[in-house]
Amino acid sequence: MRNQVIKQTSRRRVPPFEIGSQRTPGPLVSIAQVKGHLRLLRTFHNLRVIVEECKDRRIPAFAAQMDRDSRWMWFITLAIDRFERWVKSLQFVPLEKFISKQFPPIDVWMVWHAYLLNPCWYEEDCERLLILQPLRLLNMFVVSSIDVGKLTKNQPSTSRITAWHKQTGSLFDPFDAMEELTHKQMECPRCRTRVFVPFVNDNGTGYSEQQFSAMCPLPGCRLKITKGNLAVAKFVRDLSESEDGNEKYMAGSLFFGNGKRDPRRAKAIKDQLTQSSQFCCKSPQSSNQRIARLDWEKEIKESIGYSWPLLKDAIAIALRDQPEATRTNILSAYEGDSPFSINLISAVLRQGIFTKRIDELGWLRPGTFKEGDKLQLLKHALLRYHCFLDLVAASPNLMSVPTLDIDLIWHSHQLMGGKYGVDCDIYIGRRVDHPLTTEEAILSTALDDTCRAWQSRFHTPYMQCGCPAPDETVFERLIRIFRQYTGTRTRLQASLHPDHLPATHPSLHNAVLDPERGAFGSFGKPAHPQRDEKDLVRLSRPLGVRKKRSKKTDPELPPQLEEGFVSEKMAHWPVPLGPAPPYVGHSFYA
Repeated sequence: MRNQVIKQTSRRRVPPFEIGSQRTPGPLVSIAQVKGHLRLLRTFHNLRVIVEECKDRRIPAFAAQMDRDSRWMWFITLAIDRFERWVKSLQFVPLEKFISKQFPPIDVWMVWHAYLLNPCWYEEDCERLLILQPLRLLNMFVVSSIDVGKLTKNQPSTSRITAWHKQTGSLFDPFDAMEELTHKQMECPRCRTRVFVPFVNDNGTGYSEQQFSAMCPLPGCRLKITKGNLAVAKFVRDLSESEDGNEKYMAGSLFFGNGKRDPRRAKAIKDQLTQSSQFCCKSPQSSNQRIARLDWEKEIKESIGYSWPLLKDAIAIALRDQPEATRTNILSAYEGDSPFSINLISAVLRQGIFTKRIDELGWLRPGTFKEGDKLQLLKHALLRYHCFLDLVAASPNLMSVPTLDIDLIWHSHQLMGGKYGVDCDIYIGRRVDHPLTTEEAILSTALDDTCRAWQSRFHTPYMQCGCPAPDETVFERLIRIFRQYTGTRTRLQASLHPDHLPATHPSLHNAVLDPERGAFGSFGKPAHPQRDEKDLVRLSRPLGVRKKRSKKTDPELPPQLEEGFVSEKMAHWPVPLGPAPPYVGHSFYA
């Protein structure tokens, strides 16, 4: 075990952590920042409850008649529209002025939060999209300094409310804004006429509804507008964007799958598309650059009949020599009509699943982590997160799957904007992405690999929630015993506080469930007749956590373990975690 003698001083120093071959000056995330993030999640959770249970009288009558899931989806759609208005109005200002004049309302903040938690997409969009250029500057110099916990406690000032309304044309409070947010503005994909379509209508074809469609009002056009041909228009617009502008490459082409950023490769992919027979400009009709570009766009759209399936086929042919993952990444960025590269509705919904899991752990209750044993839970989670980063640095080909406690700290780190990317570059040498969705089979295998790699590196179980871990082979057992005696690395102590154990369940809110699979990898879950988001909610819940938690009693040793816990893992609780990699030192505070 590597020990470091720390001189006794009147002021304790923050201990360093080891990540790969690097040593941090202290924790990359502070306990105060994690607490602030938990307060923010509690605010998001309360907002969702108000909308789903229709607890605010300002919710319109038509929305009150929806089922709870449809009502929440409608609310998120409005929030994304307000987020888009907000980013278009942003200007780069110092932190104090940003907080007092430009910081958004809670619904817009919820969308921004979900966007930040897809760091590679977010960084690429901030570099690629003109409307996000002010936010790109704020990411580097302002976002990492925001005290999210303090902001959630403070009421918005009059000046902030007034500035928001002036900048966006929308009322600050999302429930006040509902009355005026009835229509979505867009361009007809064919004639570019400005069209206003309702978010919700009587026949179920509103913008926020699954069967969306609208008719272009221009008599000479009358195109039936759908999400599909809006997606076609988005792709063609990005493809024809001048190289002199900010959009120099296509969405989904900047980062390799391993997190390496490669602008030259992205530029080459766009050139390959524009020079292909499917998309090249065949007969420019005008010497005027703007008119020639519009003619080129029209030529592409009409050649595929404004059809998204035909566009997908054309992209696949034009990029046939590129890896399948690259083609899939690019296509996923253009499946919707939003200017942003990810489905923000899906991002918010999936973060809602994660927030619900954290709430069921009891971690969102006010005052939970003020002091004592419960505060130790966050310190241990912070330690495990730095171990997670160390594992990622040491295993570049491993797709590491976080547990709930690690994912909470990881999210807190990503909320720092540009600082997260800088930290990844310094300590890991690449961006560590937090994918929005991952296929179930891939995630299941990756979880098994993560458990084995963690056990091998730190000699302690990765999951202690009661779910079965992957079987250890004879060879792996021999390697583990060998490393125990050779002392290749210090070890995390296996025993955690009993309230921490459920938080070591895998974080699965990004899983894409396969309807043909009867079980999720190593969890051994029974088959379900329908594999949908409700199944994802079940799978993401630790075995030892019930849907309705009873009041917590003082845990001397519990006379009976909850179903699913493994008793031997709690035999010596609670034992404080000692120094372990990547932790160096004897004290810890935030």
